[in-house]
Amino acid sequence: MNEYKYISIVINKFDLPLEIKLATPDSDLIDQKKIDEAIKQISEKVTEYEQIFSLENNNSLLARFQNGDESGLMTSPEFREVYEQTITAEQMTHHYFSSYFNSQYDPIGLLNGWIIDKIFNKYLLSMLSNNGIDGVSLRSGEDVRLASRPNIDFRWRVAVKDPQNLDILLATYFLQNGAISTSNKRRGLRNEKSNIEQVTIVSSNALDANIWSSAGISAGTNKFPEFVSKYHLTGMIVDSSSGMMNFRDGYSDKIAVQR
Repeated sequence: MNEYKYISIVINKFDLPLEIKLATPDSDLIDQKKIDEAIKQISEKVTEYEQIFSLENNNSLLARFQNGDESGLMTSPEFREVYEQTITAEQMTHHYFSSYFNSQYDPIGLLNGWIIDKIFNKYLLSMLSNNGIDGVSLRSGEDVRLASRPNIDFRWRVAVKDPQNLDILLATYFLQNGAISTSNKRRGLRNEKSNIEQVTIVSSNALDANIWSSAGISAGTNKFPEFVSKYHLTGMIVDSSSGMMNFRDGYSDKIAVQR
């Protein structure tokens, strides 16, 4: 079995930094010029997204949209795509996922997953064809997308911590490919009474993982299992009263949380 070294590269994004990780059995095999060029392109793409979605920029399409200027829906394919994704997500989750915050359109949560997927698919997946790179990952906050070179036995390790005590490890996922999102803050327009503390979702992409982890927190321990079953979700729920519920492809079991 190979021993891996992990190369970390951080790109500042307008709300949370993006962290790229490359898993390599031998860093001397890596063509650094190709990596540098990819990072340059990613940085330029992040700057483009910043001009569209940053609320710190009063002239961004999102800031203007919040002030009543909806022209971004006509002029920007990216803005329109995110807007349409938020509508779909709200309908699919019965509005337990919401793109509104403080009564304004603010898709920052969904946007995190969307940006990860866009950059990952366009720039990072192709790195697996380079010598010396067996795995790539892209993280922003509690959302991460992962992939490994085909036909090798390499898996990314993703830890899920207790939301009340980060020194306690609740679960570890070992993935060759996929995405994981963990949420512990309610932002939905609908919030059920519940002792739910945290939701983790494993999916094929960061966008879906983010949507469902956010919806799960708002739907609560009693309601969210209905979505788990209907949409064949995989992940875990942490509830202060009922403990920990693991679910895979829609089927679940409960485990007490020791604190």
